[in-house]
Amino acid sequence: MFNKIVVVEPVYIKKEGLEKLKNYCHELKVFNSDVKSDEELVKRIGNADCILVSHTTVVRKNVIDSCPNLKFIHLCCSYYGPQYCKTDISHATTKGIEFAYLSEYGDNGVIEYTLASVINLQHGLCGKKWRKEVNDLTAIKVGVLGLGDLGTKIAKTFNFFGTKVYYFSKTRKKDIENENLVYLPLDELLKTVDVLSINLNRDVCLIGGDKLQIFGNGKIIINTSIGQCYDIKTLKEWLKNKTNFYVCDGSNINENKDLLDYENVIYVDRSCGVTKETLDRATEQIINNIKVNCKK
Repeated sequence: MFNKIVVVEPVYIKKEGLEKLKNYCHELKVFNSDVKSDEELVKRIGNADCILVSHTTVVRKNVIDSCPNLKFIHLCCSYYGPQYCKTDISHATTKGIEFAYLSEYGDNGVIEYTLASVINLQHGLCGKKWRKEVNDLTAIKVGVLGLGDLGTKIAKTFNFFGTKVYYFSKTRKKDIENENLVYLPLDELLKTVDVLSINLNRDVCLIGGDKLQIFGNGKIIINTSIGQCYDIKTLKEWLKNKTNFYVCDGSNINENKDLLDYENVIYVDRSCGVTKETLDRATEQIINNIKVNCKK
């Protein structure tokens, strides 16, 4: 068993999951507010050998060095590599600290949110209408930025409805192109599509410079990435045209709340992937990972 598990900030886990954590430690401490400083984080961790952190928790090198009992970190979020993680995983692993993370736990909700956002705007179901004429999904072209697991699922979903789907990724995915998905260089994709679905790693910025000028007007951007993947000044300029729509959630607007002043910004004040089933899957993965690692 772990000596002490600390949930340092609110994370994706059900109350029943918190109760189950008690089976794998001598002491459990749960904090229900965000950490304000490194000093506060060190104090919260204390002598814990296992911590649970959220996608917003910043665990720097100095924090890790100040917590000598730490043996295991559970990232209660997806993990795309150390360069995209707010926890200094590279430094943690050099000190022998192991880590785990969640995978594909919220994909279904994000896919549904993306599809529903397009359909709502097409039909004017929520008081905002994209075009004068109502088109079905076979009449539009969707571009997917980032063809990881989530981007691939979104692309296949639109493809199922007869939508023409194009993608841009740092590496071409030749196998997926056999399923009627077309690769285009970024600028060519922006010229071609009507809807842009952004599914990039944290804070990867591809929409800057003249990219939105190339994209043009009368278009939709749906951003489900975590963090800022656009140049804010460029995006605000693009939003001045009322025929454009920007759809996002709490994961990527936190630092730019003034975007909500634009009537053509559609926003949900949470992570769009969070559903009851998301919490179920996250809780199950966390408990299983803790169970495995407490036996090491």
